[in-house]
Amino acid sequence: MRRFAEGVGDGPEVGETLTDLLRGWRERIDPRSVPGLVRSDRRRPNPGLSQKEIAKLTGVTDRWYRNLEAGRPADYSAGFLDRLAVTLRLSASERRMLFLRVLGREPPLRETADSAAVKAFDAPMQRFLDHQLPHPAYLSDISWNFVGYNQRMLEWFPWIPYQNNLMKWILIHPEARQQLVNWRDDWARPSIAQIRFVCGRYPDNRALQELARDVVAGSPEVRELWERHEVHTHSDGDVRKFRLPYHGAEETTVKIIMLAPLRSSESRFVVLMRIDD
Repeated sequence: MRRFAEGVGDGPEVGETLTDLLRGWRERIDPRSVPGLVRSDRRRPNPGLSQKEIAKLTGVTDRWYRNLEAGRPADYSAGFLDRLAVTLRLSASERRMLFLRVLGREPPLRETADSAAVKAFDAPMQRFLDHQLPHPAYLSDISWNFVGYNQRMLEWFPWIPYQNNLMKWILIHPEARQQLVNWRDDWARPSIAQIRFVCGRYPDNRALQELARDVVAGSPEVRELWERHEVHTHSDGDVRKFRLPYHGAEETTVKIIMLAPLRSSESRFVVLMRIDD
């Protein structure tokens, strides 16, 4: 394991430590922007997220995250660092810095949408997304990578610029369990069952097979749910609940409306139709 704490090893001295970076990154996050996050100590005046909250949102123990922020060497995985980068809303350059400081190597490339979906997305498609306001709407490819979305989608799900794959966020990121009401039965099980269906329909699609392997490897609970062998064709018409940024524990109910552009029938055009107003 590479020792990354400043002052250790033969590398050049730097003025800004890993501790400084992580503390600065988490203190700039408004806790109210994290859906469903309930502060245990409402009197704490400090801005930003606490170490304990970061640990909860990334699925590790308080001690594990404290050790990282203190610069103590350990076997920190790329998966954990990616979850941390999403939780801290790190830019591409900041994510790169995190990986270089901790692991001494570049981070893995983020997912990109397939070419067919990208070709289906143009200025008229973006206008069509924008015309769905005030409802969130997005276009994704066959592997659930985002291709485009409207402003309301970004307001409801501020993590999108930092994690381009919807299914990976739902199934791997602990933050999703804060935002998605009844995560296991209403979100995780249908999502896993949809991945199984699409993988079976397109067995030669490498991106889909990699997605299935990644989500199963990324969470023991997802691995257990995968063994149920459930199949779900799509989510069109499903009614689900969210918690939204700056709304605390308040729940919002939506009906999922799904369409497919004829020029890219494997893509998904999704509108989250709010029905609790």
